[in-house]
Amino acid sequence: MKTFAPLKKSQYGLYVECAQHPGEAYYNIPYLYTFDGSLDEDRLKTAIEAAVAAHPTLLTRIGVDEHGDPIQTVDDTEKWALEVEHVTDIKAAIEGFIQPFDLYNDHFFRMRMLRDDEHYYWLLDIHHIIGDGSTLKVLLNDVEAAYEGKELTSETITMAELALEEDELRKTPQFEADKQWYAREFDCGDCFSPLLPNLDGNEDADALASRCMHVDSARVDAFCREHGIFKSTLFTAAYSYLLAKYNNEQAALFSTIVSGRHDRRTAHTVGMLVKTVPVYAHFTDETTVLDFLKAGQEQMTGCREHGLYAFTDAVSDLNLQIGTYFAWHGFVLDNVEVGGKHVQSEQLCNTTLGVPFFVKALIQDGHYLVKAEYKSNLYSEQLVNQFLESYENVVEGLLTETKLSDIRIADTSQLALLDSFNDTDRPYDDTQTVVSLFRRQAKTTPDAEAVVFKDHRYTYAQVDDISDRIAAYIASKGLGIGDAVSVIIPRCEWMAIASLGVLKAGCAYQPLDPTYPKERLNFMVKDAAARLLIADESLRELVDEYAGPSHRKQMLNSQSSTLNFPHPTVSSCSIPVDRQVFPKAAN
Repeated sequence: MKTFAPLKKSQYGLYVECAQHPGEAYYNIPYLYTFDGSLDEDRLKTAIEAAVAAHPTLLTRIGVDEHGDPIQTVDDTEKWALEVEHVTDIKAAIEGFIQPFDLYNDHFFRMRMLRDDEHYYWLLDIHHIIGDGSTLKVLLNDVEAAYEGKELTSETITMAELALEEDELRKTPQFEADKQWYAREFDCGDCFSPLLPNLDGNEDADALASRCMHVDSARVDAFCREHGIFKSTLFTAAYSYLLAKYNNEQAALFSTIVSGRHDRRTAHTVGMLVKTVPVYAHFTDETTVLDFLKAGQEQMTGCREHGLYAFTDAVSDLNLQIGTYFAWHGFVLDNVEVGGKHVQSEQLCNTTLGVPFFVKALIQDGHYLVKAEYKSNLYSEQLVNQFLESYENVVEGLLTETKLSDIRIADTSQLALLDSFNDTDRPYDDTQTVVSLFRRQAKTTPDAEAVVFKDHRYTYAQVDDISDRIAAYIASKGLGIGDAVSVIIPRCEWMAIASLGVLKAGCAYQPLDPTYPKERLNFMVKDAAARLLIADESLRELVDEYAGPSHRKQMLNSQSSTLNFPHPTVSSCSIPVDRQVFPKAAN
């Protein structure tokens, strides 16, 4: 029998992302399960086949309806079988197992059964669009039961049935009520909380860092029992506070995941049932730890109760700026047995990283672990490890301090390292300015390299000349001492050259970070009463409200001025072709 259903909203978000990355292993969940070689081969093979047969969702395919919208189709009469492959080199056999799933032609799971002289190996790769972490647990429990000869029970409700149910509920007044709750709870303005990159690599490169935290699990248990706090709340709140501090703010906005299996009918369901939800945490210097934790717990409870309104709805309707992800995974699946023998599990690689920075906290072998999956072309290993070390400090602080402001994100060793960076006191001539010191160096070593960015190189003489022209242009607009000039350019040589030109004109220099939300950038320029905007052409639209004050008499006219900087494309040792924009500076 064939079942047709729309995609659940959580599935649809994954579908859209994967459609944008064709030919990539995107949102795969690949695992290797190693069984004891003394198990009965036929019984083990039959048990795995029985587990698959008990969950037709694994046979899901995706198509499109007459309106072009994606739908999921499940044919529970489709046959599937597993073969046992005898191998001598398991590593070579595993190679190449992880492959992209074709959204429109493949099933969304793959399995291989291998064996050598000592073990059986079950290779399992499930696409996130039909499975989650609990799906793996359901399948392994069924394999264990089937191996013991038990008859497997059918799912109370399938993922396709849940999708049809959700589709109908979203047409009821409850959906509008959930939408209004989200609008009130996540009225967070232009809050944006990325972990700012400290590298500028071009090609994506995934990396993983982990830290075993020296947090007393018994103390965590006692704290949570005493105050009625979930462990998920505690560890999510630690991330909230740390992320806010890393951005020098008193608020943080990111996303996390919550279990979609609070409905008892779904306890044995194979499917993608976890839900992504936003987290908005804010505090003051007087906020207590318990108030902070309880507010976070109430918000997560609300997200579960108002779950008809999906994450994709919230991001679209409320214009939420999500920069990072955090997930509390609780206990990992490390105590599975089949036939009385321990089953070892290993995630083969991380292919679900759709964001630059994703932190997970979990319990494994009685210890708390925190892991970061990140883009190594954006973040250095040192920065990520320092973040994880600070995360442990914040968890400890939540357990021991009364007020949030008393929590120290740096421990003694980190503070000592920071202090060593500040040991830079040197005697200097305080009658000199940055500009005068630069001019002196330009006269002393005019042919020495002053600014280098990738293959663009400029000598002191060249930088002196170009920045003089920028200063002359600014002065020609009637700007000088007391005026602010905003600058929004990507990371490049102009970061140094443009700022020097502004300083030479006697103006204040306001750098704008293009990763900030448009609303914040517009506010910053307005708040600084900027008289001039220097912008890279590709970024000009980020400050689209800039008009400049009209009451300043010294301005040449009542309209604001904009200076556009096309990115230089000439050879590394040449003066940029747009230098003629600036009149020659007066001597």
